[in-house]
Amino acid sequence: MCGIIGYAGSREPVGVVSEALSRLEYRGYDSSGVAFFDKKGSISVVRASGKLSRLVEALQGATGLPGAAIGHIRWATHGAPTEENAHPHRSGPIVLVHNGIIENERALRRELIGEGCVFSSETDTEVLAHRIHRAYREEGDLQAAVRKGLSGVEGSYALAVMCEESPGQLVAVRKGAPLILGEAEGEFFAASDIPAFLKWTRRVMPLPPEVLAILSPEGLSLCRLEDGQPVPAVFEEVPWDPVQAEKGHYRHFMEKEIFEGPRAIIDTLEGRLAEENSRVILPELLRLGPNPTEIVFVACGTSYHAGLLGRLMIESFSPISVRVEIASEFRYRPLRARKGAWVIGISQSGETADTLGALELARKEGYLTVGITNVGGSSITRETDATLLTRAGPEIGVASTKAFIAQVTLVWLLALYFGRRESPEVRESLAALVRSPARLEGFLGSVDSSAIERMARQVLDSRFVIFIGRGMDYPLAIEGALKLKEITYRPADGYPGGELKHGPIALVERGVLVVAPLADSSLRPKEMSNIREIEARGGTVLTIGPASPDPSDPSPSFPLPACQGWDGVFLASAVLQLLAYRAASLTGNDVDQPRNLAKSVTVE
Repeated sequence: MCGIIGYAGSREPVGVVSEALSRLEYRGYDSSGVAFFDKKGSISVVRASGKLSRLVEALQGATGLPGAAIGHIRWATHGAPTEENAHPHRSGPIVLVHNGIIENERALRRELIGEGCVFSSETDTEVLAHRIHRAYREEGDLQAAVRKGLSGVEGSYALAVMCEESPGQLVAVRKGAPLILGEAEGEFFAASDIPAFLKWTRRVMPLPPEVLAILSPEGLSLCRLEDGQPVPAVFEEVPWDPVQAEKGHYRHFMEKEIFEGPRAIIDTLEGRLAEENSRVILPELLRLGPNPTEIVFVACGTSYHAGLLGRLMIESFSPISVRVEIASEFRYRPLRARKGAWVIGISQSGETADTLGALELARKEGYLTVGITNVGGSSITRETDATLLTRAGPEIGVASTKAFIAQVTLVWLLALYFGRRESPEVRESLAALVRSPARLEGFLGSVDSSAIERMARQVLDSRFVIFIGRGMDYPLAIEGALKLKEITYRPADGYPGGELKHGPIALVERGVLVVAPLADSSLRPKEMSNIREIEARGGTVLTIGPASPDPSDPSPSFPLPACQGWDGVFLASAVLQLLAYRAASLTGNDVDQPRNLAKSVTVE
């Protein structure tokens, strides 16, 4: 959940590292810091709690010598978000930054204190600094010191380490937590995510787990952490344009990314349709053999909601039964799946710790695993039997929007892939999917912003908001509630419409707002029955859907074009995303970096 940047090159490094940190803010943080070689050749460490702007103020006028530099934005785990606990941490000539959690930190700390080490912070990271410093005194070499210092360390880590006696060298290593290398002419980067250095290079390489990278302006070398044996470096060019990670004329990344939904669908479909768009091809799955007897989706948050939609879609077109599990719960009980089942993990970042843990459990139990992710080279791509990339491009806003749209596109493709090609229903659904990007783009271009704002003000006037839905509207309801909670901090919950009478209806009274997506035309009569029950008890209902064929039904609060199959999911999702976005904007909240949240949850 923290963000790391390491740099080794001939540029003045303070500006590079500071700008890179600004591109990692979306990961969530509560303090920040940088380390660089000053004009005297010593390592200067500058840290600040709070927003990155406070660190920038502290760095006014600071310049560093070309060579190595590191930066960090911290999400507090061990110790409060104070300047003392902020990274980088130092022990003697060793200075480092860390993402992850050291699980045996207490035992290691006691051992070091027994040897006379004095700690200046409450963090688990400082343990690593002291251990590597101790090893450096013994070895006299930074690479050897990092290898020796990490021996016996339990937990997850991504590290960038500098030594005052080696100004041109930076050592990076990871286990569990993500770390990406970037290569440009005469300079190298190590970062938690690609956008950090995308301005300077698109040549990237995910650092393999437990492999040490030694970066300098002269070159890069890799070796195994365990025995120092060399490892080849293989860089690839990512297709992302740096402009994709900029806001452009939009006020926030979230707003921009909502409007990039049509492009996310197009790019996710690219190369996966054959014979004039009449057949789905997913060559990534061919190596897995026959179709699964059962599918188990494991995911968290928004990705879990995409899995719920995937269940409805796949079971509509194939005899395959589908379960959807919250990854953080799935991994702590026995896996009861049919022989021949596939376990499919959905994660935007490909680094979600609970989802990776669930997939690891499934592989140990002998099941085939598939990853659905937006980030090529992420942990999920290396630790599954096959990977399906969503190709949504960089998503900076913490509240997922276009990545959700891309995930829904991919599970829809899966449903059509497993369905009978000759089935009229499959052909009609595929045609609707092919048309959906143009329909969504046209819809977004004509959205009535004043209607969105009126709805947003109603949301903010309500003490809490209930979202309800049936069929495919239920995953939309809980996703809409999640978006609203994430960025407005208002209480909101989503329920199946049929569950209202089993408790939630007790909350309904005058002044309570209910939001009901109505994209699922097959269940419209039942959903209207739920809406009438709410209105009879004084609740106010905002509906989002196409006009009803029943003239006795009221017009939707926010009308959608007539939905063609499941493409109503995209249209209704866009409205729910815009509703949450506009409500949060009216409150003045930091839409792209909501409090207490991080883009990628890489620790439990």
